[in-house]
Amino acid sequence: APCAASMVYYFRSGWKKFAALCVTGCICLSILFTFSRGSWVGLVVAVVLFSLFLDKRLIGMMGIAMAGVLALVPSITNRLTYLFTPEYKVASEVGGRALRWATGKVLLHENSAWLGFGLGRFGGAVAMNNQVLDKTDEFEYFYMDNYYLKTLVEMGYLGIIFYIVALVAFVIMALRAIRSCNEGRAYGLYDDALTRNDENLKCLAVGLFAGMTGVLVHCYFENIFEEPYMMAYFWGLAAALQRLGAISRERSKT
Repeated sequence: APCAASMVYYFRSGWKKFAALCVTGCICLSILFTFSRGSWVGLVVAVVLFSLFLDKRLIGMMGIAMAGVLALVPSITNRLTYLFTPEYKVASEVGGRALRWATGKVLLHENSAWLGFGLGRFGGAVAMNNQVLDKTDEFEYFYMDNYYLKTLVEMGYLGIIFYIVALVAFVIMALRAIRSCNEGRAYGLYDDALTRNDENLKCLAVGLFAGMTGVLVHCYFENIFEEPYMMAYFWGLAAALQRLGAISRERSKT
């Protein structure tokens, strides 16, 4: 959604802005009606990041939209409020994320905490489709529903440390690209964000960064990167984001 929203600010033409706005609305509605709470959290984080970089008014608009949805769509309200009920806590401990995460931590420390349980052996699609270990009362295969914990269990502390280093490097690269895209732009105090950013590559860079950060947040609740195309999209867009920064630096030199 932030990638589409960035086009609203980037395009100069009014009809192109409107088309991008319609696409953004459709994407937001599609995320809303997945009824995936993890994707909702990721979207909120992405919108907040996008707003802080480009247009802080969007935070207030998001708050109004959320209040309207909670008031008018009971099914979504019930799905959120269920998180705070004793029934959800019991269900999570019996067969939900609380049980799965606890089981993963036990497996990690029963084996090599630094090297992990082994790639593809637990917590994801590879392990589910290639069950090499026998099921027991204490062990059975299931999805971890937390990509970071899955990585920790399979690769140990060394694996998760290097993975976090890669993500931190991505964030630093993204922030540098955003800064490079904004160099040389001068704004008036009362210039509107919708017009002052016309054809500014910063809009595209912020949209990419915010959207990708939302995916990283969603990974805390789901094994998003279990899908190869998601991994390919993510790092492909990371390369595009880096290239946007390079293009901006080249333009500033000429």
